[in-house]
Amino acid sequence: MVLQTSQNGCRKILQKEPLSSLPHEFENEIMKDKAKKLLANYSEYRKVPGDGSCFYRSFIYSYLEQLVKVSHEEELRLLGALEPMWEKFQRLHLPGSYSDLHDAFVGFILECMEQKQKLSVRGYQEWLFQESQNEQKFANILLYLRLVTAIEICTEVETFKSYITELGQGMPDAIGYCLEEVLPVEEDAQQVNLTALTNVLQVPLRVVNIDVSPIEELNIHIIYESPDSSVPTVTLLYRPGHYDIIYEKS
Repeated sequence: MVLQTSQNGCRKILQKEPLSSLPHEFENEIMKDKAKKLLANYSEYRKVPGDGSCFYRSFIYSYLEQLVKVSHEEELRLLGALEPMWEKFQRLHLPGSYSDLHDAFVGFILECMEQKQKLSVRGYQEWLFQESQNEQKFANILLYLRLVTAIEICTEVETFKSYITELGQGMPDAIGYCLEEVLPVEEDAQQVNLTALTNVLQVPLRVVNIDVSPIEELNIHIIYESPDSSVPTVTLLYRPGHYDIIYEKS
């Protein structure tokens, strides 16, 4: 997959592409056929950098992109869902400055609220795309999401034992796991990361899978469903080792 690279070497989120171009990315005929089947319900997709943070980057961008279509109550709900994280962080021995990363995240959410008041839907989405090209700003947001994921795993060990065999000894093992597998920016998100993050943020997440399994039907994995229909649903496209954003037909 070709990614846009800036002169300083940073890889960026790309503009939307028609989904009809997706099948051409695959040599495997099973994956190519599954990509073609997506055309019935989806119209576009957006490539993101193929690094360890592709899930977090795709997830937050898709969510932020949809904020312009909902009321300000959604941003307030999201920030409220994060309030218990500081107290949980204090009980753990995890590295990093929670307050600095939290402030960066909250600041950007408030900035989104301000921009969607001033701009049209199209204008807001163009503004967000330009903001996504600021790798330094987005890096702090992604680090915060990783830290929130780690806090949730470490404080809800019993919930996630079935996902991670290394959690047999409880919280000490969970902290060790997160130090090695969740917090480092080069580490890909596993199923437990998706579940932990969406449990905290309470943001619905669906993952459309393209793989080499012989099953003809599309595999759409619902990670989290919200009882509140006003919360934007994030829909991601997964092919082995990578997440992009996919858009349903209007």
